Amino acid sequence: MQANTSTIIQSSVTASDIGPRQSGNGRYAAFTTNQNLLGSDSNLATDVYVRDLQSGTISLASSATGSTAPLTGASSGAALSADGQTIAFQYANGSALVDIMVKNMTTGTLTNASTNSSGADANGHSYNAEISANGRYVAYLSKATNLVATDTNGHDDVFVKDLQTGSVRNISTTAAGVQADADSKEIAISSDGRLVAFTSYAGNLVANDSSNADIFVKDTVTGGLQRVSTDSSGNASNGNSDHAAFSANGRYVVFASQGSNLVQSDTNGTRDIFRKDLLTGETVRASVTADGAQVVGDASDASISADGRYIVFSSTGRFTAGDADGKTDIFIKDMQTGAVSRLSQSGAADDYNYLEGGALANDNLSVLYTNYKYAPGNAADVRNLVKVQVGSGFGDTTGQTINGTAGADTVNANQGADRITGLGGNDVIDGGGGVDTAVYQGARANYTVASGAGGLTITDNTGADGVDVLANVERLHFANADVAYDVYGNAGVAYRLYQAAFDRTPDAAGLGYWIKQMDNGTDRFDVARWFLAGAEAQSVYGANPTNATALNLFYNHVLHRSADAAGFNYWLNILDTGVASQSAVLASFAESAENQAALIGVMQNGMAFTAWAG
Repeated sequence: MQANTSTIIQSSVTASDIGPRQSGNGRYAAFTTNQNLLGSDSNLATDVYVRDLQSGTISLASSATGSTAPLTGASSGAALSADGQTIAFQYANGSALVDIMVKNMTTGTLTNASTNSSGADANGHSYNAEISANGRYVAYLSKATNLVATDTNGHDDVFVKDLQTGSVRNISTTAAGVQADADSKEIAISSDGRLVAFTSYAGNLVANDSSNADIFVKDTVTGGLQRVSTDSSGNASNGNSDHAAFSANGRYVVFASQGSNLVQSDTNGTRDIFRKDLLTGETVRASVTADGAQVVGDASDASISADGRYIVFSSTGRFTAGDADGKTDIFIKDMQTGAVSRLSQSGAADDYNYLEGGALANDNLSVLYTNYKYAPGNAADVRNLVKVQVGSGFGDTTGQTINGTAGADTVNANQGADRITGLGGNDVIDGGGGVDTAVYQGARANYTVASGAGGLTITDNTGADGVDVLANVERLHFANADVAYDVYGNAGVAYRLYQAAFDRTPDAAGLGYWIKQMDNGTDRFDVARWFLAGAEAQSVYGANPTNATALNLFYNHVLHRSADAAGFNYWLNILDTGVASQSAVLASFAESAENQAALIGVMQNGMAFTAWAG
């Protein structure tokens, strides 16, 4: 597996950088700045630039046809086609209206998309442009009343311009074409331009509309309109929803919502990210940990991969190990395996990260985000545009070998049984799913291991391996020892079975053998049966004890007390009626709450074992 790699693609000390947006092929990034990046920028206003992430070259998008000089007014809010060659942005020229402009980066042609089908300019401000992947359709919001006939609602509406035919349509209407009775905002458009998602407070767009801001999707071919900010049964969200985005295949819509009724057990009281399947109607929550636990902390600005499998979002919540600063970070979620990885790294106290929409490339899981470093006093803020290439194998359920560097690494592993080596430095390691092992180069005696609610802290007293923070890591491997910390996993079950069957602490070699068997899928009841059939267990319980004799011995050797009458009669009936065998009852005693409580004190500090090589 390759680690995530981060690269600053644009750095500045201006508070006017906005973006970034990334083309679907992952090659181009568009952003807004008032810096003079090309030496010919004299308009003293924000301009839209496009950086080729492959060659590193920068081109000015907000320039007139045939000109290399920037437009005289401010340009901002860029959106790119999949190939990065068609750019839509909003342009304000002094006191004039704000228009939506489209730049063809191949031909250099600049056109106004905020016009009606006859070519007349909009009579109101237009803003928040989005463009289809094929570059043919531009969606935007407008206050204009002359873009389509009979626009009399006096609200901001969603319009789609066909750059090929010149036609323009009002999208924020009911299926029957009735105008919305409130403003619309925050739009998204599918790759082929057929579907348009938008947020609206309108109460007349669908039957039984809520008083909240909802996400709607309009099919521009059929005219059909559906509300997508609903649970899997179609019930409307009981909180505001916004910031929708489409997967490239048009099947999924991802959005943010304050609603607590979209999925079961949503009790965190914060804003979450949800994915709606337009084919099946299923709604699932994306902003959860690798094991499906909800997180306290608002999440927003989601992007989604072409096939809908991966979702990127920003949140103040703690989804991975070592992320306890409460700052806004960028996360990627694999909806298939559940894996979560933190893509951003905060530094100083005033260091935050934002997606600002549309940041996930469709083809190769590259992510763009803005890193804000707020400066104290009168110093200028620093805003860096950062690209992260998500490591290959992210979300894989196959065990991987993952190596860090000699520096401070953040490793967010996959859903398989991963083997992770930090290789020095103060590392933060989240094993994710599966039974994971952290590997250390020195002898066990060189390290101090502290166990806490969030995981393990490993300190190399020689300084070579630094101080590591581990979460979801079940095993540690040292140069001369292996130690298991999965007290309630396979290692813990094997340990308790040993104690139950033989009334002794497990030997390292035997424990290692049975841990390996259980990691490979052997059931604990089978292990108990093999234990009782062996000579050592028979020396404790006898070769063929009666049910009553075996049961008394279980109480004495496993729980280390005499049987209580009620418990004894219950288990004796289980044995005498053939509901369970003696070995099955032994396994049940081993996993009883009483036995777990008795052994937790010695197990929680690690269970030494010799790894089985067979």
